[in-house]
Amino acid sequence: MTTPGVDFFRLDRGRPTKRLLTLAGILVATGGTVVGAHLMHRLSTSDGALLSLAGGITLMTGLLVGFGTMAMFLFENIWVALRDEGLVLHDNGEETVIAWTDLGDVTIADGGVLVLARAEADAVRWYAGGAAKTIAARIDEARRRGKHGLPLNLAP
Repeated sequence: MTTPGVDFFRLDRGRPTKRLLTLAGILVATGGTVVGAHLMHRLSTSDGALLSLAGGITLMTGLLVGFGTMAMFLFENIWVALRDEGLVLHDNGEETVIAWTDLGDVTIADGGVLVLARAEADAVRWYAGGAAKTIAARIDEARRRGKHGLPLNLAP
Protein backbone atom coordinates (compact mmCIF):
# COMPACT_ATOMS: atom_id res chain seq x y z
CA MET A 1 0.00 0.00 0.00
CA THR A 2 1.38 3.41 -0.92
CA THR A 3 1.47 6.49 1.25
CA PRO A 4 -0.64 9.37 -0.11
CA GLY A 5 1.50 12.21 -1.42
CA VAL A 6 4.67 10.12 -1.83
CA ASP A 7 6.28 8.70 -4.95
CA PHE A 8 9.35 6.53 -4.52
CA PHE A 9 12.10 5.38 -6.91
CA ARG A 10 14.85 2.95 -5.92
CA LEU A 11 17.99 2.69 -7.99
CA ASP A 12 18.02 -0.54 -10.01
CA ARG A 13 21.44 -2.10 -10.46
CA GLY A 14 20.12 -5.40 -11.76
CA ARG A 15 22.12 -5.58 -14.96
CA PRO A 16 25.63 -5.09 -13.47
CA THR A 17 24.73 -7.40 -10.59
CA LYS A 18 23.60 -10.16 -12.97
CA ARG A 19 26.84 -9.85 -14.95
CA LEU A 20 29.00 -10.16 -11.83
CA LEU A 21 26.98 -13.09 -10.49
CA THR A 22 27.25 -14.86 -13.87
CA LEU A 23 31.02 -14.34 -13.84
CA ALA A 24 31.18 -15.68 -10.27
CA GLY A 25 29.19 -18.78 -11.24
CA ILE A 26 31.47 -19.46 -14.19
CA LEU A 27 34.58 -19.06 -12.01
CA VAL A 28 33.20 -21.40 -9.33
CA ALA A 29 32.17 -24.04 -11.89
CA THR A 30 35.51 -23.84 -13.71
CA GLY A 31 37.54 -23.96 -10.51
CA GLY A 32 35.62 -26.93 -9.14
CA THR A 33 35.92 -28.78 -12.44
CA VAL A 34 39.67 -28.20 -12.62
CA VAL A 35 40.18 -29.32 -9.01
CA GLY A 36 38.27 -32.56 -9.68
CA ALA A 37 39.63 -33.12 -13.20
CA HIS A 38 43.10 -34.19 -12.11
CA LEU A 39 41.54 -36.96 -10.04
CA MET A 40 40.03 -38.49 -13.18
CA HIS A 41 43.30 -38.70 -15.14
CA ARG A 42 46.75 -39.96 -14.23
CA LEU A 43 48.99 -36.93 -14.00
CA SER A 44 52.34 -36.43 -12.41
CA THR A 45 52.34 -35.20 -8.83
CA SER A 46 53.59 -31.74 -9.79
CA ASP A 47 51.01 -31.34 -12.60
CA GLY A 48 48.20 -32.50 -10.32
CA ALA A 49 49.27 -30.09 -7.59
CA LEU A 50 49.49 -27.23 -10.09
CA LEU A 51 46.01 -27.98 -11.46
CA SER A 52 44.57 -28.22 -7.95
CA LEU A 53 46.17 -24.92 -6.98
CA ALA A 54 44.91 -23.14 -10.12
CA GLY A 55 41.42 -24.62 -9.68
CA GLY A 56 41.34 -23.70 -5.99
CA ILE A 57 42.38 -20.12 -6.70
CA THR A 58 39.74 -19.85 -9.44
CA LEU A 59 37.09 -21.34 -7.15
CA MET A 60 37.93 -19.00 -4.27
CA THR A 61 37.97 -15.97 -6.60
CA GLY A 62 34.51 -16.92 -7.86
CA LEU A 63 33.20 -17.27 -4.32
CA LEU A 64 34.65 -13.90 -3.30
CA VAL A 65 33.18 -12.16 -6.36
CA GLY A 66 29.78 -13.81 -5.87
CA PHE A 67 29.39 -13.13 -2.17
CA GLY A 68 30.88 -9.64 -2.51
CA THR A 69 28.37 -8.81 -5.26
CA MET A 70 25.45 -10.09 -3.19
CA ALA A 71 26.58 -8.11 -0.14
CA MET A 72 27.02 -4.96 -2.23
CA PHE A 73 23.55 -5.44 -3.70
CA LEU A 74 21.93 -5.96 -0.29
CA PHE A 75 23.66 -3.09 1.50
CA GLU A 76 23.13 -0.50 -1.23
CA ASN A 77 20.41 1.92 -0.20
CA ILE A 78 19.91 4.59 -2.85
CA TRP A 79 16.49 6.08 -3.56
CA VAL A 80 14.59 9.27 -4.31
CA ALA A 81 11.20 10.18 -2.87
CA LEU A 82 8.81 12.84 -4.12
CA ARG A 83 6.83 14.18 -1.19
CA ASP A 84 4.36 17.00 -0.75
CA GLU A 85 7.00 19.14 0.98
CA GLY A 86 9.86 18.45 -1.44
CA LEU A 87 12.30 16.03 -3.00
CA VAL A 88 14.31 13.63 -0.81
CA LEU A 89 17.52 12.07 -2.20
CA HIS A 90 18.91 9.23 -0.09
CA ASP A 91 22.39 7.88 -0.87
CA ASN A 92 23.56 5.19 1.58
CA GLY A 93 22.72 7.13 4.73
CA GLU A 94 23.14 10.68 3.41
CA GLU A 95 19.85 12.47 2.80
CA THR A 96 19.44 15.64 0.81
CA VAL A 97 16.07 17.36 1.05
CA ILE A 98 15.23 19.92 -1.63
CA ALA A 99 12.08 22.02 -1.19
CA TRP A 100 9.96 22.47 -4.29
CA THR A 101 10.48 26.24 -4.13
CA ASP A 102 14.28 25.73 -4.14
CA LEU A 103 14.33 23.22 -7.02
CA GLY A 104 15.10 24.61 -10.48
CA ASP A 105 15.39 22.81 -13.79
CA VAL A 106 15.94 19.07 -13.96
CA THR A 107 18.20 17.94 -16.79
CA ILE A 108 19.64 14.59 -17.79
CA ALA A 109 23.41 14.37 -18.26
CA ASP A 110 25.29 11.55 -20.01
CA GLY A 111 24.96 8.12 -18.47
CA GLY A 112 21.56 8.61 -16.83
CA VAL A 113 22.63 11.26 -14.32
CA LEU A 114 19.97 13.73 -13.20
CA VAL A 115 21.21 17.27 -12.63
CA LEU A 116 18.92 19.05 -10.19
CA ALA A 117 19.48 22.81 -10.24
CA ARG A 118 18.80 24.65 -6.99
CA ALA A 119 18.25 28.34 -6.32
CA GLU A 120 19.91 28.42 -2.88
CA ALA A 121 22.86 26.03 -3.42
CA ASP A 122 24.91 24.14 -5.98
CA ALA A 123 23.25 21.68 -8.34
CA VAL A 124 22.90 18.08 -7.20
CA ARG A 125 23.90 15.20 -9.47
CA TRP A 126 22.03 11.94 -8.85
CA TYR A 127 22.52 8.72 -10.83
CA ALA A 128 19.16 7.38 -12.04
CA GLY A 129 20.34 4.94 -14.73
CA GLY A 130 17.89 3.82 -17.38
CA ALA A 131 14.91 5.33 -15.57
CA ALA A 132 16.33 8.88 -15.77
CA LYS A 133 13.74 10.16 -18.27
CA THR A 134 10.82 8.78 -16.29
CA ILE A 135 12.10 10.11 -12.97
CA ALA A 136 12.94 13.53 -14.47
CA ALA A 137 9.42 13.83 -15.88
CA ARG A 138 7.86 12.87 -12.53
CA ILE A 139 10.10 15.35 -10.68
CA ASP A 140 9.19 18.15 -13.12
CA GLU A 141 5.48 17.43 -12.70
CA ALA A 142 5.78 17.30 -8.91
CA ARG A 143 7.91 20.48 -8.87
CA ARG A 144 5.28 22.43 -10.82
CA ARG A 145 2.52 21.27 -8.50
CA GLY A 146 4.60 21.68 -5.34
CA LYS A 147 5.60 25.28 -6.13
CA HIS A 148 1.94 26.22 -6.14
CA GLY A 149 1.12 24.26 -3.00
CA LEU A 150 -1.06 21.76 -4.82
CA PRO A 151 -1.20 18.11 -3.72
CA LEU A 152 0.98 15.89 -5.86
CA ASN A 153 -1.70 13.32 -6.82
CA LEU A 154 1.00 10.80 -7.58
CA ALA A 155 -1.20 7.77 -8.19
CA PRO A 156 -0.14 6.14 -11.49
